Amino acid sequence: MPLRLLIFVFAAWLLFTVFVTVFAASANKNEVRNLPKWLWIVICLFVPLIGGLLYLILGRPVGRPKSRSGKTKIVAPDDDPAFLRDLSSKLDEKDTKPEAKKDESKDKPEDGDLDKDSKDKS
Repeated sequence: MPLRLLIFVFAAWLLFTVFVTVFAASANKNEVRNLPKWLWIVICLFVPLIGGLLYLILGRPVGRPKSRSGKTKIVAPDDDPAFLRDLSSKLDEKDTKPEAKKDESKDKPEDGDLDKDSKDKS
């Protein structure tokens, strides 16, 4: 066997062993199947290839939806009817306020008029 292939096989074996061991160690101990979590970690370390494959097939937690008991469901703002209702009322208020400001601005002289008045006085 060439040395490069041997190094590659050793590196792949080491990476797989580290990956599976960390994966087993980071799993929730209540969700690990068939054996206790600590035993899966020991098997992954001392029987690297076979133990890792067995953990991935038989021991890892199954991806099932977790219950959110006691927690509120987070809703995006554009899906929240209360937010949309408040937003539409705020937009309605905003639409009515500029009209009142426009009426007030008619009574006040424009910036150009102020410059003319100051030139007339000097």
